[in-house]
Amino acid sequence: MNVEDPFVGRLAELTRLRACALSARAGRPGLVLIEGEAGIGKTELLRHWLRDPSLSAFTVLRARCDTSEQDFVFGMVQQLISSAPGSLVGELSLLTGRIPASTPPYEVGSRLLEFLGTLQSEQPVVLLIDDVQWADAASLQACSFVLRRLEADAVLTVLTARSTGDGHEPHSADALRRLVGAVPGSVRMALRGLDVEHVSELITRVTGQMVTTDLAEDLRDRTAGNPLCMSTLLAELPDGTLTETSLKALPVPSSLTAAIRSQLAHLPGPSQALVEAVAVLGVPSPLAKVGWLAEVEDPSSAVEAALRSGLVRWRPDQPAAPVEIAHAMQRQAVIETIAPDRLRHLHAAAVHLVDRHTAWAHRVAAAGPLDLQLAAELVDAADEAFAAGEADRSATLLLWAADLEVTRAGRERHLLRAVERLLAIEQFTRVAALMPRVRASAPCAARSLALGAQALHRGTLPAAEAHFLAALEESEKEGETHTEIAARTALSAVLNFLGRYDEGIEAARRALERDPSVTYAWINLCTGLALAQGPQMALRELSQVTPTVLRVTPETGPHDVALLSLRGILRIASGSLKRGAEDCRTALELGRAHSVSTLSDFTQTHLATAQYLLGDWEDVPISCERGLAITANGEGRAAAYAWEYAALCWLAAGRGEWAAALEHLHALENRSVIDRVDTAHTSALCAVSRAIYAQARGDHQAMLTAVEPLAQSKTGWARQLQVYWLPLHAEALIGLGRMREAEAEISYLRVTAEDFPCLRASASWLAGRLASHRGNLALARTTFEQGLASLYQADAPLLHTALLEHEYGLVLRHSGHTAAADKWLDEARQRLRRVQARPFLERCAQDLSQPAQPATTTREAVVVRELSAREREIAHLVGRGLTNKEIGKELFVSSKTVEYHLSHVYEKLALTNRRELRDHVQRGILTQGS
Repeated sequence: MNVEDPFVGRLAELTRLRACALSARAGRPGLVLIEGEAGIGKTELLRHWLRDPSLSAFTVLRARCDTSEQDFVFGMVQQLISSAPGSLVGELSLLTGRIPASTPPYEVGSRLLEFLGTLQSEQPVVLLIDDVQWADAASLQACSFVLRRLEADAVLTVLTARSTGDGHEPHSADALRRLVGAVPGSVRMALRGLDVEHVSELITRVTGQMVTTDLAEDLRDRTAGNPLCMSTLLAELPDGTLTETSLKALPVPSSLTAAIRSQLAHLPGPSQALVEAVAVLGVPSPLAKVGWLAEVEDPSSAVEAALRSGLVRWRPDQPAAPVEIAHAMQRQAVIETIAPDRLRHLHAAAVHLVDRHTAWAHRVAAAGPLDLQLAAELVDAADEAFAAGEADRSATLLLWAADLEVTRAGRERHLLRAVERLLAIEQFTRVAALMPRVRASAPCAARSLALGAQALHRGTLPAAEAHFLAALEESEKEGETHTEIAARTALSAVLNFLGRYDEGIEAARRALERDPSVTYAWINLCTGLALAQGPQMALRELSQVTPTVLRVTPETGPHDVALLSLRGILRIASGSLKRGAEDCRTALELGRAHSVSTLSDFTQTHLATAQYLLGDWEDVPISCERGLAITANGEGRAAAYAWEYAALCWLAAGRGEWAAALEHLHALENRSVIDRVDTAHTSALCAVSRAIYAQARGDHQAMLTAVEPLAQSKTGWARQLQVYWLPLHAEALIGLGRMREAEAEISYLRVTAEDFPCLRASASWLAGRLASHRGNLALARTTFEQGLASLYQADAPLLHTALLEHEYGLVLRHSGHTAAADKWLDEARQRLRRVQARPFLERCAQDLSQPAQPATTTREAVVVRELSAREREIAHLVGRGLTNKEIGKELFVSSKTVEYHLSHVYEKLALTNRRELRDHVQRGILTQGS
């Protein structure tokens, strides 16, 4: 009887997998998710597919996930990497050895993209991940990042996921749904039970005999067509022959597990012991090691019956000749069959055969119901893991310790500490599963802190405040300083969200008095100060802890990166655009060098807004795309979406791309509904974005309608966003002829500009424009000239600089200085042309005495406009001198994707090499046709 390979049917699935592989080989990446219940044939389908000769041209990277490894951060990724050629892995230091648990998943994903680009230079790649529903969260995030960023890559990703009648494992269902839904053209294969024809074929394959259709149908009815279940039942045939009588004599299993137990019971004693030992070890293990654990003298003989049963798979072609349980369902059934005393004995013996981390699981399984000594050791190991940045693993060890405690107080103490550590790394999905136990715990500071964090995550701010206040009160009674600091820090964030900035500032200060190194306390303190008193006040506070210059050093850590990011964000908000942008760029570089991500989402998007104001418009979509990649991967904060969509809206409006601008604006407005935690922040950005869109359209009434609420408030987020909306408000008032109100607003703008460098050019432009509209050309001319004289000493927004030059040219023309007027109008035109600010450029062109001659032919202008957004980004970065690998890192894509798009750029622009493209870009080809 042959039960080792009961693979039948699935021809349609095989054909589809082959088609997906061919498509990937041609540079069209794909994702296939194969779903089905235990034993339905997912693994056998893949094993059969991998034998296809066409796959010999692929590099196959494989990982198999397991419930026992869900808390090993990046465990799945490291399995994939370990199956690749070692010489290639060595080029990427982050992926060699154990990946630090503190590394942001998007950073690991970025390195994986780089690695895949290298692999593809040799041959196409298959990423094969079994039982993805048990993948560790960090690996799943990293792979999700990769799959969304594959564009022209010869990569096929195949996942298998176990499902039940209700779907996937509950903790993984949402993550899998997001993963598959985010990849265009993904394929989902749901494997069902075999039909009668294929059941007949399976019977023949296993027993060697032909059977009637009625007999095959009877077996199918018994097993719902599950191949593993049928193979297990057929192995129970007394004489190896299937007849109507023998089929009726077979036990009717209440489940597949019951059938496997029956199968195990019929094995000879040594074979049964060997199978039990393999199941306890849980991983492919050398036969000699398994024999020692099973206490079997001749494991080679004992394994034969196990192999015939189909319960065990042996790989004698490998050096250690490992054996393993053929299927996870079989392993679980075997484990449940072993007598408790023997199971503990096997686990205790297995401790000496496995690595240190795996040994903990065996020690816990071998322990009695209460083991205080082991619980204490687990707590020590948990603290060690947490100190090493392995919060997931630490939480697991603490939860095991809780199960071994005698007292309720001890169990709850370990539970709450585990929850606290999971919250520290924002593992809200895992925390949610523990919340019933948290709520059932006795009132204490740690319990209130956990409940508050969960409420804050859900956006229920009043409940979060109440829980954090309770945590403060309880921590003072208990003398729990650490909990008190955490509660005050979290409370300060809630109070800032609620607009009670003074209270939020006080809570943050109290936390910092206890521990000046708490990063988020500094962030919350400075955020509250910026909203209540302005960003300059926050910068003065922050100057106490941020050095003048930060360099990449071994000592630099998350604290330094976060504070430098914060300083950059605050500098941009205070109008020091260039210094703020430099801080943001340095913080991002530090974060990449040291594998930390604190505030990376906000850092990217604030950098984008500074680039928009400064006129680095080609860089804006790159920064926004990086920010969106982080946020959409679940590693950023929901509020970051608002900044990302806002900056993209501003850019599209400035270029007259009306449909794109409205798309981004609507996405931003939707965030004000979705983002329940910080609606005031999102609403303020919506107002600014509507006004910028209206400005590009020349609609002064819409501009005023959008920003009037901010102008009336000038507190909170209105204060924080002054550099963006103050000039818009004054411009709208002038455009509507409300001169007295405009004069008051410009006076306020000029006073504000003394502390906000980027507003100085704006103030000169608008003051001169007001004088011009009032007919005072002499005052207008003087005001414009003063503004132009100091223009290059400040962080002047490009758009406002061009508008100042434009208005100055008009005043000169009205004063009779036609030649000088055309000179300044042409200056404005050239400045606007460099960023393709078409709506403003068209207005400027209308005021020129003679239309400017186009710098390029019509064909060149049309061709440049035909470049896709990705092609334009790549051409821009080539112009900056970046290599393909550097461009891939910058755009979060593989070098293969860069090569693909670069070839199209060459073709469209009729260029033959990189040097030609770089020279053309540096001469301004990307602004042709504006």
